[in-house]
Amino acid sequence: MVVAAVVAASLLLPGCSSAAPPVAGSGSPGKWAPSTAANAAPTNPPTTVPAPAPAYKPATAAGPAQNVPVPVLPAKAKEFSKEGLEAFATYWYATLGYAFETGDAGPMLAISDPGCKPCNAMKSSAIGGHENGRWIVGGQMEVLTTEASFDPAPGGSYQTITMVRQSQVKYYRADKSLSKDLGAKSSVADIVVTNYVKGQWIAQTVEHLKGSSGE
Repeated sequence: MVVAAVVAASLLLPGCSSAAPPVAGSGSPGKWAPSTAANAAPTNPPTTVPAPAPAYKPATAAGPAQNVPVPVLPAKAKEFSKEGLEAFATYWYATLGYAFETGDAGPMLAISDPGCKPCNAMKSSAIGGHENGRWIVGGQMEVLTTEASFDPAPGGSYQTITMVRQSQVKYYRADKSLSKDLGAKSSVADIVVTNYVKGQWIAQTVEHLKGSSGE
């Protein structure tokens, strides 16, 4: 009887040790179901939408200009070529208009020779019009035509003849009263004298041609 019990026990043991518990939800006992987390579709991080740039508002009798775009020197204006010279002259006037709108003559002075008397005079007029709460309405520059001579003058400078027009300039006091109105101007012919120094054009002087007053 003892022997029979031992034999019966030995027959039961292999069956108990080889059977694996079925996995819940699996159609095949003994096989693990794939992980739900591993098969989940990857989630992309939320995209950050940049805030729109503040809108440009020109000056009015009620207040100064806001968010005036800073002129950007185009790549063409860096070239030592006739086209580069003309592009530079156009850019120079953009910096002048920016100075009148904002009182910031930095971009203009960065491309003008320190000894340029007309440049310094226009700097004083633009900056002065924005001191102590004052502001300027108008002053934007429109370049109608440019014609450069790529034959250097005896001193090594280069000249560009431009036809330009400046929008009517009005000076306002801090109390919003009109200080001065320069009136509407017609287009004028200017000469822009430049040198090419260390890989960039520099304005030496910008003057009206004789007989072109813009009145």
